Amino acid sequence: MRRLRIALILAASSACFVAHRATDGYGVLRLTIADGETNSTVPARVTLRDGSGGYLVPDSALAVFGDCGKVPFHNWAPASAALQTSWGEYRGVRNPYKGSTDFYTAGTLATRLRPGRYWMRVEKGPEYGAAEQEFVIAAGQEQSVRSVLRRWIDLPAEGWYSSDDHLHIPRPSARLDPALAAWMQAEDIHVANLLQMGLARDVHLTPQRAFGPSSVYESGRTLLVGGQENPRTHVFGHSIILGGRTWIDFPQAYLRYDLAWREAHRQGALAGYAHLGMAGAQDGLALWGQERLIDFIEVINLGFPYYQSWYDTLNLGARVAPTAGTDYPCLADLPGRERFYAKLDGALAFPAWIDAVRRGRTFVTNGPALEFSVGGSMIGDELALEAPGAVKVRARVRFDPSRDRVDRLEIVQAGQVVATARQAVAGEIALDVSAAISASTWLAARISGEKVGERPADSVEPFARYVSRLKRKADANFRETLEYTARPGQARISAAHTAPIYIVVHGTPSILEQAPARKVAKARLDLLDDLAARLEYAHLGDLARFPGAGDGIAIEDLRRNRADLVRAIQEARVQYRKILQPGGG
Repeated sequence: MRRLRIALILAASSACFVAHRATDGYGVLRLTIADGETNSTVPARVTLRDGSGGYLVPDSALAVFGDCGKVPFHNWAPASAALQTSWGEYRGVRNPYKGSTDFYTAGTLATRLRPGRYWMRVEKGPEYGAAEQEFVIAAGQEQSVRSVLRRWIDLPAEGWYSSDDHLHIPRPSARLDPALAAWMQAEDIHVANLLQMGLARDVHLTPQRAFGPSSVYESGRTLLVGGQENPRTHVFGHSIILGGRTWIDFPQAYLRYDLAWREAHRQGALAGYAHLGMAGAQDGLALWGQERLIDFIEVINLGFPYYQSWYDTLNLGARVAPTAGTDYPCLADLPGRERFYAKLDGALAFPAWIDAVRRGRTFVTNGPALEFSVGGSMIGDELALEAPGAVKVRARVRFDPSRDRVDRLEIVQAGQVVATARQAVAGEIALDVSAAISASTWLAARISGEKVGERPADSVEPFARYVSRLKRKADANFRETLEYTARPGQARISAAHTAPIYIVVHGTPSILEQAPARKVAKARLDLLDDLAARLEYAHLGDLARFPGAGDGIAIEDLRRNRADLVRAIQEARVQYRKILQPGGG
């Protein structure tokens, strides 16, 4: 088995390479990547192609690693964590958007190449424009190549900091921190949430040396933070906890997600759902959704956006932030491609970041940047009105036309589009309208369009099969999205969505007393009926068998937790039935 090459990782992260001149017919490339504003050397992701079109990955590239079940053992212990990390180490990373094989560098790199002409593309997240150039390598000579990356937008200067909430990258030792930070900086990620993964039977994958504040490693404007994807089952979906001070786990009550979420809140952490709030998460949201235990839902994931589960939650009066993440490397993705931004009032710090997400000061994106205000109130705010009336709504999207073809900017009210702008000028669409508000509601902004020159998402079909194997009926909106992304030759979706601004109108029905809430309550009662049927003793074996040992749920777990779950179903039914009554909520 391969040993963990810590020395090489540290060498790559500090960009110190031994100089040598080729004497065997090769030449030497000396690459430097610089920020166009500061002129400083910066980490980046590189695509290098030779004259025949083949992709090259130098041995001196930054060593990176991830863990998604390919390690031949899972029930890790501190003594085996380094070996588990080493097993997943690699240098070339597949770029599913371009079909290329890329690599990372901390900013400088030296490598031997055969004589000939080469093409190179350098990228650093969505805020920098990509840089492309060609160069020639001659036998026995060194060629210095300098690639300059320039921003088309600077969101941190406006107080917005990026995050991927879903990275399965092991970090059992603090010695890995510098290399991991350089990797995240190469994708311009400011808060990288590295999630230890659990199952009912064990702590499964991606061990973290610590959690929450004590796990934070800071390098420049990049934070590495240990978090968890746990509890995690096919029954109630995959939950995420960000910022917990400890590993939060209730093995004897593993299906009681509410226990984990309450403990997360006790520790000052955030609790939420991964994977669009779909599949088993639909049942979890139905069962505990009215208890205000969820802080966020990951609404861009699997390479595409899906908002309906989140809209339903908002329409029941819960104030839940949208987040985004890649599930790297478990899905075909690159760190930070699906990301969200959080608005901080001051410098980047982990407690302030947690607070910003909790307050709903976020927008999600796979490239474009959104701005949004209602009556002067900003994203995540509550706007109080003494009476129904008109409010001024302003929204703007900025994007890089070489990457995104944004075709419309929309204002969404309680899940329905109420205003649209389509005219793009120099990578920008703006919308300035007056909206009539008759009762308490929420407003948000979103965009849609297509990515430029990118292949269709490859993660959608496996997830669709997963939903099908669960024998769950995805709603019509979700099916339509799946069909769109599965079309041959269909480009990837360009997406961004803000968190809501909540409007409370004095003397009018609350959100819970309106038609959208009643529609969601009825649908969730149907989900609870289905869940209750599957929890009947006669069906517990069927529920435990899928997907069997891989999911960690045994029939003993179901029997042990069944009474509490049946009681929770009864309590949830009472809440939803109140909403359906006249003047309910």
